[in-house]
Amino acid sequence: MNPIDDDTQSSGLRDRHKARTRESILGAVALCLESNGLANLSFAQIAREAGVGESTAFRYFPTRDALLDAFWEWAPKAIHRDQYPRTYEELSARLGPDFVNFDRRESLIRGMLASPVGRDARRKANAPRQKAFRELVDREVGPMPEAERKRLCAAIQLLYSASAWAAFKDYWDMDGREAASAATQAIGVLLDDARRRMRQQKKTGSKPARKT
Repeated sequence: MNPIDDDTQSSGLRDRHKARTRESILGAVALCLESNGLANLSFAQIAREAGVGESTAFRYFPTRDALLDAFWEWAPKAIHRDQYPRTYEELSARLGPDFVNFDRRESLIRGMLASPVGRDARRKANAPRQKAFRELVDREVGPMPEAERKRLCAAIQLLYSASAWAAFKDYWDMDGREAASAATQAIGVLLDDARRRMRQQKKTGSKPARKT
């Protein structure tokens, strides 16, 4: 074998091993959070759960803040919330399984909602989330005055969120399936109302301003 090819193969194996180790550590953080909460999270506990040495965990994440920064960025993928629905049909199909999954992983979800680092991570990821819901509204409703479009997108994004799941659970004692049904119904009503108002504007000759 060519020495260059051998070095390339070895480098690829090392990279895959590093990626698997990193995933194992972040997955262990999720399990530890679900078992013992954020306050009791420790590198020793994470290393045991991941099946690596504590020094290895520190090598990948030198500080607790670095570990949590990486974890909150990784967590949406772990709960399958890093992809957004393109249509109301997709949204209604996904919301039930998502909210039921939140019930099963409640400690993790509440940790994400309560942690300042988790909130910062969600804010950093907000631009693609906003873009996805704006595109969903454009597909479902069509052109709208920008102020109305913004309000509708914001309301749908909120109803689709873990924050909505927590509010339904805490204030109305709903499980994930009930909460998803309520959120899906509310989103459907909002979209239907927006379609009705846009049709009415067309009939009366008041054309909605197109988005810029």
